[in-house]
Amino acid sequence: MKRKYATAIIFAVAAIGFTWVSPYIAMYRISIAAKSVRLENLAQHANLPAVRASVTRQLLAAGEAGNAEELKETLDTILSPPGITVLILHGKQGADGQRHDFGMAYRSWNEVVLRRKGAGPAASQFVLRRHGIWDWQLTEIILPPELL
Repeated sequence: MKRKYATAIIFAVAAIGFTWVSPYIAMYRISIAAKSVRLENLAQHANLPAVRASVTRQLLAAGEAGNAEELKETLDTILSPPGITVLILHGKQGADGQRHDFGMAYRSWNEVVLRRKGAGPAASQFVLRRHGIWDWQLTEIILPPELL
């Protein structure tokens, strides 16, 4: 009987631990997909229309969109796999020139924000939303003020 309880506790702790670490695994998968330079790979881990809409809102609010053609080119550059890779690397690079890990903050059970630890709003922020039990999708990129 004790063995059953111990096994149940071990599985419960493992499930809770995996649930907590799953956004980090998702961000790792997103960065690998972006580095592969294939939009199909990235589309599996990111809701690209939602990311495009969030970046469009930010660019329009900052007054960066001169005309429709410039806005489209800017969005295509930012939301290409190399563009997202640069944002991820920029998000990890600190002012001291050192690479830093991402910190995680849950907004809700289904939404988490990843950004460089200790960076505040000065670094790119990546919003992931739960897609299933342990799977996450990139749904928003919040650009730092210096890139707007």
